[in-house]
Amino acid sequence: MRKNKEDFEIICECPFCGSVDSVWVNEEDYIKWQNGELVQEAFPYLNSIEREMIISGMCPSCQKTLFGE
Repeated sequence: MRKNKEDFEIICECPFCGSVDSVWVNEEDYIKWQNGELVQEAFPYLNSIEREMIISGMCPSCQKTLFGE
């Protein structure tokens, strides 16, 4: 069991390559996001790659290919 505040796993399947990754967040923050809060405001502790994974499911490798460094 995870000991930090991020206790809710979001499983993301990349729509391009099919890889499966997960992002751990606080469940209350996830509910805020589901209710319309902007992803960067709901999850300020995540980096842009993790936030994009939540939004689109796109894995870090495909993000790099599509968006560059």
